[in-house]
This record gives sequence, structure tokens and C-alpha cells, in this order.
Amino acid sequence: MNKSNIFVHIELSKLVANLTTNILLSKEYLKSQAGYFNIIPPKYFSDALSPEWQDIIDAIKQKGPKLDADGRVVANAVLNTIDQMSSEECIALAMRIISLRDKVKMEFE
Repeated sequence: MNKSNIFVHIELSKLVANLTTNILLSKEYLKSQAGYFNIIPPKYFSDALSPEWQDIIDAIKQKGPKLDADGRVVANAVLNTIDQMSSEECIALAMRIISLRDKVKMEFE
């Protein structure tokens, strides 16, 4: 079985360290970590975990970028999608990310 790249383990751990399941703060914490969804490519995950990360990426970018009246991007796809998510959806997403991090961590133990 191949393992995820150590980069994934480190960066996913940093991402999870800055998430919360507090319903009042979950959306803001998730937004503050938005960059991670663009810098951790699915190809660095093991074959078993790559589809799970890709599914998370697809979910967090599903609304696409927010455009102004002139068609200019005012918020990237991640931030725009998170803005439109409920606090419950943000918590569910955070829990999926935490679960994935735990699986990656187990690959290294």
C-alpha cells in the first residue's frame, strides 16, 4: 500500500489545528484556512485517500468564484462556497477533514 506524501501529513495537520467544531466559529475558521484547499493536491494522497480529498475539494469549490457586475472575481471559489454554507455544513466539512487527517496520520504509524 502506498502512503500519502509527508507534505500532505504536515499541511493537513496544520489545517486541522486551525479548524473548530464550535457552531459559532466554524465558518470563520474554515474561511481563514481557505488557502489549504488550493495548495494540497489530491495526487499527493495515497491511492486510497486521494478520492476523499478530491471530494472535499469539489464540495468546497462547488459554488465557483463570486463575480462583480463587471465579471471580475471578488471571492475565489472556496471563499464564495464557504460564505454560502450554513454553520452546520461548515462543521460537517471540518469533521470530514479531521477524519481524513486521522486516516493520513494512521498511514505514518
